[in-house]
Amino acid sequence: MQRIDIDRISEIEPGLIDHLVKESLSQGFGFLERLIREYRSGLNCFDKSGELLITASVQGAVVGLGGLNQDPYFNDPKVGRLRHLYVESDWRRCGVGRLLVTQLIHEANQHYQLLTLRTDTQEADQFYQKLGFKIYPNWEL
Repeated sequence: MQRIDIDRISEIEPGLIDHLVKESLSQGFGFLERLIREYRSGLNCFDKSGELLITASVQGAVVGLGGLNQDPYFNDPKVGRLRHLYVESDWRRCGVGRLLVTQLIHEANQHYQLLTLRTDTQEADQFYQKLGFKIYPNWEL
């Protein structure tokens, strides 16, 4: 098994995740494209207290990423939200997603009392449940 490096990034450099954005769009997911758009516009730069964006790399190539924000749907800076978790399809089921989420949870524990997320697929629901998250299907903000 190859070593997976998890790194905090302070800036999304041009080209860094373009391959992930392209792949995610081909799979029907628009959230990475939105991540880039919001980052470039200044709407979400992962720069508030407790926020961060991390990448997973293998031999210097980014194969996944994930972020942590103050939850924008709560008026409480002690509520965090996992955002934009994506792993390149060739690297799924290899521990990359688990490493990313584990690191994000570790960081979240230092800043937040509650951690939320939203998923688009049943597969993602199952992934997060295996990591200890609970589903609240009727939870409305």
